[in-house]
Amino acid sequence: MLSILIRTYRDPVFDIVYEINEQCQKLDLTYEILISDDDPQGENLEEEKLSGFPNLTYWKNQSNLGRSNNLNTLIRTARFDYVLLLDNDVIPLRKNFMSSYLKAIEHNCKVAYGGLTYADEPPQTSQLLRWLYGHKREVKSVKIRKETYKYEVLVSNLLIDKSAFQQPIFDAELTSYGYEDLVFSEELKAKNLGVCHLDNPVVHKGLETSAEFLTKTETALLTLKDLIDRQKISENATSLSRLYFKMKSTRTLPLFLIALNPFQHKIRKHLISKQPRLFWFNVYKLYYFSKQFQDK
Repeated sequence: MLSILIRTYRDPVFDIVYEINEQCQKLDLTYEILISDDDPQGENLEEEKLSGFPNLTYWKNQSNLGRSNNLNTLIRTARFDYVLLLDNDVIPLRKNFMSSYLKAIEHNCKVAYGGLTYADEPPQTSQLLRWLYGHKREVKSVKIRKETYKYEVLVSNLLIDKSAFQQPIFDAELTSYGYEDLVFSEELKAKNLGVCHLDNPVVHKGLETSAEFLTKTETALLTLKDLIDRQKISENATSLSRLYFKMKSTRTLPLFLIALNPFQHKIRKHLISKQPRLFWFNVYKLYYFSKQFQDK
């Protein structure tokens, strides 16, 4: 009835598999758990632990596919039409996590998004930027999601009926990090395909260090520019790109870049410090994104 798909890259998956399997067993659910590891060279350190779970298949891709194509591989391999997409570094917040998604299936939801949350207690200071960003940007109540972000989803906790989409579901050309969620959300918007927003969050546990998160953000911004250049998404698809093109049209962009150029390294250093501020994170993202167009 349900395929649970977990993408990973070198990271442990035992905790989430244990919790998902326990909930499925209590529901007497027909299910399978598929885990695709996109690190062909790494070792599977949990092979013995995972072998004890029923209905579980784990494999390593022969080459690195990238996040979108790793998802496509999992979806294509899944036995059932309904697939639950999960990242390896999340854990269900509640014990009725699986039953909530079963109710969504019963209500014929083609797409259902449960939401994302973070621990209330701040992590160690080296991970503070990722935690702050998650709390302020990714955590949204069901009410807010339904009213303001009705087509926006994150694939770290997403149920879809794959029979409602053409394969591949995720952009096969998107091999670099970032924005596969956005491309999929834009497709939902274009097709006017409604999302069933649920109060069924997972807790994001796998926090990168601030330095790692900043580097991944820079990679994602390069991906965003590429998507816009290839007209995969519009210039207005994100608040960041909207602001960039508005500043460009009003000719305020050169002044912004001139003002920021002497301070870019200082801002970056601040963001990996013990007290980063999201205001400067937003400023740095706009600066970095703008520079990619200027350096074209």
